[in-house]
Amino acid sequence: MKKLLLFLIVAFIFSLKIKSQTVKLTPFVTGLTNPIDIKNCGDDRLFVAERNGRIRVINPDGTLRPTPFLDIISKVSGLDGEEGFLGICFSPNYKTDGKFYVSYTAFAGSQLISVIEQYKVSAADSNLADPTSALTLLTVNQPFTNHKAGNLLFGPDGYLYIFWGDGGSGGDPYGNGQNKTVLLGKIHRIDVSNSSASQLYAIPPTNPFADSTSPNIRKEIWAYGLRNPFRDSFDPITGDFWIGDVGQNAHEEIDFQPAGSKGGRNYGWNTMEGFSCYSPASNCDSTGITPPMYDYPHTVGYCIIGGHVYRSIQSRNLWGTYIFADYVSQWIDGLKQTNGTLNSVVRMLSNIGSGPISFGVDRYYDQYVCFYGGSTIYKLNDGDPNPFPKAYFTESSVTDTNYILKALEGRNISYQWLYENAPVSGATTPTYNANMQGSYRLVVTNSLGNKDTSAPFIISASQVALENFQGQRIDNKQVLLTWQTLAEQNNSGFEIERKLDIDTGFKDIGFVPSLAVDGNSTSAVNYSYNDTPVYKGVILYRLKQINNDGSFSYSGIITIKAINLKLDVTINPNPAVNTIYFSMNNTDNYQYELIDMNGRKLLQNTFSGNSWQFNAAFLETGIYYLKVISQKSGEHVSKKVLVTHNSHAGKNILKYFSFFENIFS
Repeated sequence: MKKLLLFLIVAFIFSLKIKSQTVKLTPFVTGLTNPIDIKNCGDDRLFVAERNGRIRVINPDGTLRPTPFLDIISKVSGLDGEEGFLGICFSPNYKTDGKFYVSYTAFAGSQLISVIEQYKVSAADSNLADPTSALTLLTVNQPFTNHKAGNLLFGPDGYLYIFWGDGGSGGDPYGNGQNKTVLLGKIHRIDVSNSSASQLYAIPPTNPFADSTSPNIRKEIWAYGLRNPFRDSFDPITGDFWIGDVGQNAHEEIDFQPAGSKGGRNYGWNTMEGFSCYSPASNCDSTGITPPMYDYPHTVGYCIIGGHVYRSIQSRNLWGTYIFADYVSQWIDGLKQTNGTLNSVVRMLSNIGSGPISFGVDRYYDQYVCFYGGSTIYKLNDGDPNPFPKAYFTESSVTDTNYILKALEGRNISYQWLYENAPVSGATTPTYNANMQGSYRLVVTNSLGNKDTSAPFIISASQVALENFQGQRIDNKQVLLTWQTLAEQNNSGFEIERKLDIDTGFKDIGFVPSLAVDGNSTSAVNYSYNDTPVYKGVILYRLKQINNDGSFSYSGIITIKAINLKLDVTINPNPAVNTIYFSMNNTDNYQYELIDMNGRKLLQNTFSGNSWQFNAAFLETGIYYLKVISQKSGEHVSKKVLVTHNSHAGKNILKYFSFFENIFS
């Protein structure tokens, strides 16, 4: 992002001059100081990060609580360049674990750094955080004061995504964007589900570089080649990933990652800026680079602010539109796409009068926007004075002919379920139990009396004779599913649905079309599907067989047992003197870490095979933890090791070794 103060040093006077009626902005709450991020925790409140270092709470009735949720002004470096408190997000399990995460810049001595911290809500007051719960997860040294990015998100996979710019100046002088051994210029993905002082986070085994044998590549990396991905989001319906990356001299860009991507994409900076070469200025090598979905030149705008796909049921017109803005040119646009291919971009609002700096959504996916240097949060609505709502619901099966239909909820919306196009008496809540064969629809009505009717949901008897549905692990990363049909009639194919034992429901992970001609066969047809969940826990699978008319039925559920590697490490000798020798009970690719009794990680490296050694001469005499992690399964084991370089000191510490074994085991 360009230096904000260079482009805009004005008093915050907000006067809407709406040239397009596509969207309108309505003041929602005021009294804030320089809001820069808007998030929700899953209930009816909104949380707003103020750039100086506070989080404020907006009550469900739209009033601002006077006492900050969190105040870390004393930690934040200040507001020079693009520093400050930049991002917040809440655990997907916030209701039970109370964890949330912050991103800000600070000083470590004279060194400017970016910081990612975990906090917890106060046990006594849900509108206050516990400031003593701070746990610093990750930091990076910053060479300049600009290009900090700073957004935080949890993905549909439950992992934390961290966005950091290239470190600043201009043109990425250190080449951070393309350097996979540094954290800058990247999107990172980490597992914080079991964060503690002894293990701050884990590397998800499905990260694109998790299996890299190079000890220097940062395994946290999910994507690279970013300049300043300041604001980004996941589509809550499709799971698609949208990245707004601020440009350098000529272009602003929107990068797109479809749901189910395996990560590892290179978005090009600083080899490319948008679709154009940057370094060199022509004839650059674009091999392996993922181009943006959309870029626009600086004749159109100078500083993109990524937004969200509109998924509020308040507007059928805006549904599915990716809404974003330009900070300098002060407009809001909407983008439509199909399967990652751009369809159209329209100007939704022009000449706003100030620079939009961030978008946010509440639990209903209603959208909000704040402005640089402002004090007010605005709600973004359909500009049509007579908007129509959007009817949308998802289904989950109880049995082959019994389904729970659950509609998206919205404010001031009424619901009516239809069976065979007739209203069902009393079926006026967002959830409905469909337990008979036939066609179901949902009608939603807004406060203006405007209605929308969903597409039909059809339950029918299966037209496919399905046999021998089974699955087996091929290795620690793959599951092979196989099944057979004895006969098919009008079969479109099979959706593969998976549920990990940590998930709340089944998720669609793939589709296998019918192998029979026109979906019809009177003889046996064999099918298979190779899944790569890279998950060692229990996994459930089922098939959703879909007929050509859209009706469907489910197979039974099969269970894949958890992997139990019973990983073990032997340290010999223990106590060790100048070299620590250890061996594993399985041959694998491993990462090992040496941790002191204060939880500090002193050493980390990788090896392949079943044995390794390293020089411990640099260690003081004392007790340490050796932690070894399988890079394939994520299984890990820790053992204590006594290091002694002095026989007298070693004998004294050895007296207490058994005592510590009991206390710290």
